[in-house]
Amino acid sequence: MKRYEIAYESINTADNAKWITALVCEPDRIGPNTGVLLCSHGWGGTRLNDLGKIDAACEPYDLVCVAVEFRQSGFAHDPQRGYGWDCPYDLSFYQLFDVLNGLREVLALRPGLNTRRLFHYGGSQGGHLALLGAIVAPCTFAAVYSSCGATFVEPHFLVWAGREFFPHELSFRSVLEHADRIRCPVYLDHGTADHDVSCEHSRRLETRLRELGTPVEAVYYEGGGHQLGPVTDRVAAFKRMAPAFLARTNPEESEMLAGGRVELPCAGRTAVVDWSRPPASSDLVRWVT
Repeated sequence: MKRYEIAYESINTADNAKWITALVCEPDRIGPNTGVLLCSHGWGGTRLNDLGKIDAACEPYDLVCVAVEFRQSGFAHDPQRGYGWDCPYDLSFYQLFDVLNGLREVLALRPGLNTRRLFHYGGSQGGHLALLGAIVAPCTFAAVYSSCGATFVEPHFLVWAGREFFPHELSFRSVLEHADRIRCPVYLDHGTADHDVSCEHSRRLETRLRELGTPVEAVYYEGGGHQLGPVTDRVAAFKRMAPAFLARTNPEESEMLAGGRVELPCAGRTAVVDWSRPPASSDLVRWVT
């Protein structure tokens, strides 16, 4: 397995793009079936957090693995310890595009990859990002997987974030509200004793997706906490889910790769995502009334 890092500019302001770092791990041989697994860490984590899942997926499932360290977390927050987060905190808006731009950068770097095999795994806030990615790029992923992930904004998340949010901002961040936009299969796992992100997040989303007829597979670990311990751990849970999750292929053409436009109504305003714009463009996503 080859391992290297990339740095790229992501959306921020018109005159000041944000530099983002991602870890890339590639199989020793890349062929026409090689896909991509995008990995999103949790709140305050780093690009190194998902190495166990990457080891389990890269060579065994023929995937280039991309772990993006999104803004305000990890080494960007604390260069020595590599843990923690800034306040006020973005809570998955610009951070979502940091992560999806990492996928775009790697696909531009390796244009021969199989774009029918694009997957997104995330834990905690990373799970939130994986699900939101399936909403703003609904035809892009073969499947997404959220482990102990958030699906709506709870009051204590706002305390952690350190700022107030307008109704349209909260709406954008609600996976439950926009679950009808998800077109790919969804995989969920959650510990029933998770005190950071309640198991109700996954249970409510599973119920909603089943109502919509969206393929969903969920595993609940009785007594498991936010990292699924002491019942199991997230790497073991990933290995359990991987044969089904990573066997999927996407029958649709990605609007992200085709430069399409996605509009998401959010509490009286609309988020317009224009995938024809480059990753650093301030017009990649904008709000209209």
